[in-house]
Parts: sequence; C-alpha cells; structure tokens
Amino acid sequence: MPEAPEKFYVFADDHRTYGPADTKLLQEWACDRHLSPQSWVYHEGTDTWTRAEDIEKIKDLLPPGDTEQGHQLHPNLGLKASQMRRIRLFAEMTESQIDLFLDLVEKVKVRAFSSIVKHGEHGDSMYLILDGEARVSIQNAGKEELIATLTIGDFFGELALMDEGPRSADVTANKDCTLLKLTKSGFESIVVHHPEIASRFLISMNRFLGDRLRQSNERFTKAKNFARRASGEVTAPIPSMKWKRELE
Repeated sequence: MPEAPEKFYVFADDHRTYGPADTKLLQEWACDRHLSPQSWVYHEGTDTWTRAEDIEKIKDLLPPGDTEQGHQLHPNLGLKASQMRRIRLFAEMTESQIDLFLDLVEKVKVRAFSSIVKHGEHGDSMYLILDGEARVSIQNAGKEELIATLTIGDFFGELALMDEGPRSADVTANKDCTLLKLTKSGFESIVVHHPEIASRFLISMNRFLGDRLRQSNERFTKAKNFARRASGEVTAPIPSMKWKRELE
C-alpha cells in the first residue's frame, strides 16, 4: 500500500497560512520565492514547525535572503512582489512585472461601513481587495439587495478601465479594508509602456470574470427552478406522463 503524501503548511511573510502542500508543491513555492529562508513550515506527519532553511528538501531552492528581488518592499506601497503573486490576479506575472505594475497603483485604506463606490456615479478606477471584506449591493424598492460579498483577492469596478460610465452597483466596506486602486490613466500607461504586463493582467482578469459569470448563471438557474417548483410548474421526467398539482 503506497504511503500517504506528506502534507506541509507554510506560515508566510504576509502572516497567513497556506496549504496543505505536498513535497512537490512545497518545492515549487520555494523556487517561485513564495518562501524565505526564515518562513515557518509545519509538517503534519511529525506535528512540528521548522524554518524553511532547515528542511533538506527545499533549503537549496530558497533565495539567499530577503535582499533578493521579490522580497524587497515596494518603496511606496510597502508590499512584496512575492506576496502579490499569491493573489490570483497577479498569478500570470513575474515578480519584476509585479513591481512595475505596483508603480502605477495606489494603496487605499477604507474604514468599516464606509462607501467605496456608489451606484450611478461616474468612476475612473478599479479596486483590488488586499485585506478586509466588502459587499456589492443595489437598492430595490428602498431596500438594500445583496449581490455579492468580496474578500481578499477579489476586485471590482473593472469596467471603469474601459469607459467612465456610471457605476452599476454600490460597494461598501463590511470591515476595515486595504485596497489597491488602478485608474484608467494608469492602466493606459501599462498598455502603452508595458504591453506584456497588460496582456497578463487582462488574461487573469478575464479568467476571474469567467468564473464569476458561471457562478452567476448557476445562481440564476437555481433561482428559476425554485420559482417554477413554488408555482406548481413541474416538468415530467417522461414525455408520456402528465403531472398536475393536486388540490386539497
């Protein structure tokens, strides 16, 4: 009987825990510089925490120290490119490309319960959530109707990069949030001066939006089926069978 794969968990430089990871994935993280020599790694089999530099299977794959590119803090934002690569929107970029991208964005702090985007306003920026939680909603007959809850790695307002039309919904902070703000002019600068970065950014964003659309379609289908059942409309599993609602 083959042995169960080893499982590792990493307490990374952004003070979050990632895992489980098998040995191969842990080595990939080390090669991609998601780990520093001082990162703590938990081994499930032995129930121990160990510094990454003391683990034989990855110690030779780690960068020599935090002075290496990707482990330096961005001078204006205080972020590391190696941390940003864990966010799905930046997964297609190299660390040097992320550093160039960060030169064109702004870090914004928003207090809990504050409005970030208002329905109907004309905007020129999109936002990415680095920390915190926000909700997307619309007003329906004087009541707030929740559309989605956004957490770390989610983004909103992306249509503003293409035009400066009115916002389609309200976005409000549920908790204190840290956001990255990318303006339309900043994005246009990336397209002109760094087209390879713009293309990778758009590929990741389109994948994200595709998943979002599929989830919306699934919710719509479930809601439609529920409404049909509630109204007594039933589709017979066999065409020759006739189903009807019995009256009590």
